[in-house]
This record gives sequence, C-alpha cells and structure tokens, in this order.
Amino acid sequence: MKNDRLFQIIYILLERQSITAPELARLLEISVRTVYRDIEALSMAGVPVFTAQGKGGGISIMPGYVFDKALLTDDDQNQILFAIQSLQAAEQNVDGLLKKLGAAFRKDGASWIEVDFSRWGMRRTDNRKFELLKRAILEKTVLRILYCGTSGVLSEREIKPIKLIFKTKNWYLQAFCLRAEDFRLFKVSRIVDLSLTDIRFTDVFTDLPSPDGDDMPPPFASVPVKLRFPPTMAFRVYDEFDRAGIESGPDGNLCVSAKFPLDNWVLSYILSFGTEIEILEPTYLKKQIEEYARNIYEHHKT
Repeated sequence: MKNDRLFQIIYILLERQSITAPELARLLEISVRTVYRDIEALSMAGVPVFTAQGKGGGISIMPGYVFDKALLTDDDQNQILFAIQSLQAAEQNVDGLLKKLGAAFRKDGASWIEVDFSRWGMRRTDNRKFELLKRAILEKTVLRILYCGTSGVLSEREIKPIKLIFKTKNWYLQAFCLRAEDFRLFKVSRIVDLSLTDIRFTDVFTDLPSPDGDDMPPPFASVPVKLRFPPTMAFRVYDEFDRAGIESGPDGNLCVSAKFPLDNWVLSYILSFGTEIEILEPTYLKKQIEEYARNIYEHHKT
C-alpha cells in the first residue's frame, strides 16, 4: 500500500509540478503528518523532492526527473507493458516505447500477448474508424454519423463523442446526441459512416450516466429466455453464453438462462442453431420463431 501511495505522490508531483501538503493529504486521504513521512521516504530513496516555504511554496520534484523503476513491483511493470501492448490494437506505434521500457524493466520477450479488437477481415476498416473516433474525442469535435438502429432504419445524427466503452464483446461510443438532447450509447459496428465536422465543443461531462446503471439504459430492451441445447452444441454454448447461466443435465443437454434483445436479431440468432435448440421460455418466442421460419420458407419458395 505504501509503495502504491509513493508512486501516486510522484505521479501527482510530475503532473502538477508543485502542491501543498494539506492539498496532497486531501487527495490521498491521509494526514499531513503522513505526507511529510512519505516525502522523507522518497527523499531517502533518491527521489529529488523538495519543499519551499512561504507564498507560492509547496512540495515539488526536480524538473526532468525520471521515476525509479524500483518503486514499481514486478506485477506493476508487467501491467504497464500489457497496457502499452494493448495500444497496438488501434495501430498505435509503440514498438519503440515497448523496447525502452522492456530494457528499463529488464523484461525480455515483453510481447507475450497480442491484443486486437478488430473484427476478422475488417482490421483496416475498423482501425480507420477508431482513429477518427479517437481524434474526435480528444479534440472535442462534433461527429456526423450515419447509424443503423435495431429496427434497421438508417438515421443521420450529430453527436458530441465522450468515450469508447468495450463491453460484452462489443465496442460502444458514449456520446451526447444533439438530436435527442441526451446521452446515448452507439454500437460502433452499427456506425455505417462517420465524419468530422468543423464544430468544436467545450462541454466537460463530469457527471456521466453509467452504462451499467439505471440512469442510462442499454441500447436495447431485453427479456429473459431459457433454452436447451444437445451436447453437440456445447462448443457454441460455451463460446456465446455466460458460464453462470449454463447448467448441464444428466443427459448431457445444456440448459441456458440468458437475456435477449427485443428485436428481429434474436429470431435470426435462434434460427442459426437450426434444429439443435429448444425454446423453453417464453412460450410466445416459439410462435414468433415459427412465423419467422414460415416467412423465410414462403420467401424462398416463391
């Protein structure tokens, strides 16, 4: 805990250049006395920290200081390297930085994992989209997007992009929609087209609704369903459903409890299992599937 706090102090000093002991105590939720003990510990460890008295004084760190890797645990170092490797997913050029930190931490073979969030066969397209989104978020530029809703209707919107969220195997863009005059979540894969406008915004969204909370519903309503699969479908069941919702029966069949969106996607998804699926609940979903399959049959029949 103390090492983590010492690293926090260094980070704050590098960021702010100078800070008073009471202010630092408030930020770290410790006493002023503990702040001075930590500053003394840093000084004894060779970190060039100093204090200045009087107006405009405070605790500072010598300009140009580079933190000592000894302050980071082995796990801290691995997490830093992993985080930087993750930037390669958006085609950020971090090879030089990885080599420098790998040498500083004396970590050979730092590239033990590769992170790639793009879809199969869509790497170039997805990375181009993410580059535009990143630029719009960092530069606070209004985006004009063509978005495909769950109904299949394309709509053009102007939005103030706030941040990207990776959740349940999908990327979402949290933004303030100028048309709806409210916060919205946009599924990135459904953004058919996007472009930067010449409009900049200065809004600081400090009190954002949480995507997990009741103050911001998910981008679709959902209903609980119960399904049963034969053992031959186990590879898809474990790939596509939460393990906590899967129960294995004595006959080897797998019963799944999940939540599905209320749109035609769920019908297409269930039909993708062919006859290797049984709908247990809700009963009305069986009738919807029957009608949907009949329409498909009639469509191809004619």
